[in-house]
Amino acid sequence: MDRREFLLNTAKASGVIFPSWGLLPLANAQAASGKILVYVHADGGIDHDSWTDPAIGMGINNYTTAGTPVVRAGNIAMAPMGNNAAFAARFQNQLLLVNGINTATNSHEDGSRRFSTGKLEMGFAPICELHAAKYGPGQPVAWMARDDGGATISAGFVTPTPVPNGDQLRQLVTPNAASATQDFMKQSDVDKTIAARDARLQALKASGVLLPKERLITEQFIAGKEARIRLEAVAALIPATFSQQFADIQVGLIGAQAGITAAIQVARGGFDAHGNIEDYNGANGSLTRLTNALTFIWDEAAVRGLTDRLLVMVGGEFGRTLLNGSGGKDHNNVGGTYMLMLPPGSGLANRTVGYTGPRHEQRTINPRTGAPDPNGIVLSPSHVHQAIHEYLGIAPSLPSLAMSVPAAEKISLFSSSMVTGHPSLPA
Repeated sequence: MDRREFLLNTAKASGVIFPSWGLLPLANAQAASGKILVYVHADGGIDHDSWTDPAIGMGINNYTTAGTPVVRAGNIAMAPMGNNAAFAARFQNQLLLVNGINTATNSHEDGSRRFSTGKLEMGFAPICELHAAKYGPGQPVAWMARDDGGATISAGFVTPTPVPNGDQLRQLVTPNAASATQDFMKQSDVDKTIAARDARLQALKASGVLLPKERLITEQFIAGKEARIRLEAVAALIPATFSQQFADIQVGLIGAQAGITAAIQVARGGFDAHGNIEDYNGANGSLTRLTNALTFIWDEAAVRGLTDRLLVMVGGEFGRTLLNGSGGKDHNNVGGTYMLMLPPGSGLANRTVGYTGPRHEQRTINPRTGAPDPNGIVLSPSHVHQAIHEYLGIAPSLPSLAMSVPAAEKISLFSSSMVTGHPSLPA
């Protein structure tokens, strides 16, 4: 059994799927100007009241009881929990918040799918799949994903590739790698062997005395050189050590920098807080872990020169109720929220669209201006996805896969003049 067969068999036994990165030509790599979408699933159903839709009122949350003021940064308001204050202060000019979304479901599986695809019905493509199909056709790892099955069910355009860990990535792109830090042989000896083999194959091809089958085999070996060059390009981007907390994000951004990945989908959990909403708080609480992950995305993107190409989208599963008898919060179809993070200097951020009432009741807005409007619309994930599809240029051509939002309900989400703010908060 050779090393390649061993790795494949080990992967199958452990449920890991290795991408065939070396089987497609270098020409299929994404252009350096291609857009990159990162979708972060707040797994378990993040509580909007603890995140981007804070409220003040007894029985709603613990920060009201404690007298802790709501976080304000520019036009952005966030709950005074986790690391929200520092996060909002740093990213206020990149944040576009969408509150008051009605998911029409309290189910984890249906909610995660609806936030990812925009539709409650099955058969619609996750937004990362649509983005990968548009900006990464033919890429070997166009859509990297580490998320639950409901949020990554493919509609058949692009297959999600599980994100490998750091050791797997280095082994995949560097055949001489024994681990993330050790090689089987001296790399200089491997390079000499490969160079000698390539020279011999080129000489055989040039001789013109090969039989047809020999010529075909020789050409296949030579064609493999281009794929090896691409693997070496990925290998050159791999750090000496990977982040312990954010290796999935780091691997995805390496793929994006190398031009083989257009969409990255990951999850951060701990948000199904039926028992105690204070599990969100603290240095290792779920909110801090989420904002740390989002901060890492932008810091790593800056190192890799990707910030101008990035759109980060954070979605949950549904809204949540007021405090229950156990100090936690239960599922509610009202109050879902998206957070969009735009590149610095876009001029489209520092805004909130959509809202809920003083005790998180459903509210309606004008679809053009975002202003509270009793004759307006109830926001749904379909409204948000429709707007993002148009912004990214990824709207599916098949009517059966479209969001089917009526023209009169399409929201001007990426118009800087569309603003709701937080009208239910005290002035």
